[in-house]
Amino acid sequence: MIKRMFAFTAAVLFSTLSFSQNGYWQQQVKYAMDIDMNVETNRFAGIQKLEYWNNSPDTLKKVFYHLYWNAFQPGSMMDNRSRRQGTVNIGGRPDWDPRVKDRIQNLKPDEIGYQKIKSLKLNGVPQKFEEQETILMVPLTKAILPGQKVTFDMEFEAQVPLQIRRSGRDNPTTKVRYSMSQWYPRICAYDKEGWHPTPYVGREFYGPFGTFDVNIKIDSKYILGGTGYLKNANEIGYGYEAAGVKVNKPKTEKLTWKFTADNVHDFMWAADPEFIHQSKKIIDGITLHLLYKPVKDRKNGRTF
Repeated sequence: MIKRMFAFTAAVLFSTLSFSQNGYWQQQVKYAMDIDMNVETNRFAGIQKLEYWNNSPDTLKKVFYHLYWNAFQPGSMMDNRSRRQGTVNIGGRPDWDPRVKDRIQNLKPDEIGYQKIKSLKLNGVPQKFEEQETILMVPLTKAILPGQKVTFDMEFEAQVPLQIRRSGRDNPTTKVRYSMSQWYPRICAYDKEGWHPTPYVGREFYGPFGTFDVNIKIDSKYILGGTGYLKNANEIGYGYEAAGVKVNKPKTEKLTWKFTADNVHDFMWAADPEFIHQSKKIIDGITLHLLYKPVKDRKNGRTF
């Protein structure tokens, strides 16, 4: 009896696991982006190609993108929430994010952040879209069927905000010029519960894993670090080049840094003309990279 019960339990467990595995799916994305940064205006122009695989059993009649930097404007939902929380006292202290406080309200036009969509196409067909602060809503001219792969082509422009949270420029603490997270229009997550077009008010960063090919054109004095691997290291130099390679850096005002990353949640990068780059090969195929800014010791005047 015990043997038969064990066999029955094992069979049920196996069938349950098999059903769960067969019914599991995730959307798949592949981004290719070309970015042209102007370090004088803190603005950049962007071209984005997004390949999107609908691995769900559902027909998608619309899609949504995150436009995170639109939160860093006076009167935004993030600004209003932060100032409202500042009126709530817990333990004698205002209950707001100490990084944010009322700083967004006081941003000047050249200090705010924004991501503006200039055009969007689905498989070459222009699409209408509506910006709803930090969310872009796109009703599609043709639905995306289950199992179908489509391509979105987008042109956009952005202004890097003064750093208030994790993303922005001129970090008041680290003094890093650009800390670039949530910096591009990112398609929202779609799962068994449907779309997740969550406005950026607090900490909404749920999204699909994917592949990234990102080319960043920026002033040649700037040194970058980014997610994944630098494909043109021997052309860029700055310590990224292979041992013994003589760097033949283009004599231009700007350099294009070419990064690639596979199966990651997001792509981030940082840039500063004073970065010091050091690297160390740990084992074959794994090299650690460290980027930091020199710090002055006020007591003895030394820089390290």
